[in-house]
Amino acid sequence: MKLNNLKPAKGSVKNKKRIARGVGAGSGRTATRGHKGAKSRSGFSNMRYFEGGQMPLQKVVPKRGFKNTHRRYQSTRPTDFTPMNLSQLEYFASKHNLTEITSATLRELGVISGTASCKVLGAGELKTALEVTANRFSASAKKAILDAGGKAFVELKLNTLQGIADADGVDKIDLALIRKHFSFVGEDDAVHVVAEGTISNKLTLEVNKISEEAKAQVEALGGSIALV
Repeated sequence: MKLNNLKPAKGSVKNKKRIARGVGAGSGRTATRGHKGAKSRSGFSNMRYFEGGQMPLQKVVPKRGFKNTHRRYQSTRPTDFTPMNLSQLEYFASKHNLTEITSATLRELGVISGTASCKVLGAGELKTALEVTANRFSASAKKAILDAGGKAFVELKLNTLQGIADADGVDKIDLALIRKHFSFVGEDDAVHVVAEGTISNKLTLEVNKISEEAKAQVEALGGSIALV
């Protein structure tokens, strides 16, 4: 054995594949990278949602379920109201044997979320006499409810009335004062006060309807309630 006779074992060493050395070498021209484009460049990294440059699917389909927790004002825009048609009220009344439907009832049934407001619209037919309390009513929906022998109440929160009292420096709140502050409460609209939030002052209320919880809060502070 001589040093000049030493060589690696057969098959242990292979020649490196030489690319981009001309068409005659067999791996020239595109250098085994296919045609031109991003994939033929070094460092190429494709994101999973990339679709060749066209608008990706996740940007085409609409977004659902987003709630902006940083928004200062709640339930003041039309998009903040969950629509409720007369046909839906008729369905829930017949299915659950209801004579009164409020926002709280709809939340218990899972129809609207805990923070959403409800607007009753006039689509469908209402045959049952119902007492409906909602944040808003369309004119046709209100007429249909009254024609069926029911009642339509605009819902106001107890702490909202506290805000009216603080703004005007009064301790008595009647329908005229409510209509002065809220343009959506018409001359022929009835008001239903519900116990959401708390009050700190003694108040005298003249409203059409009030929940038992709200009544207890008012009376606990020495206030009084007159139903009109």
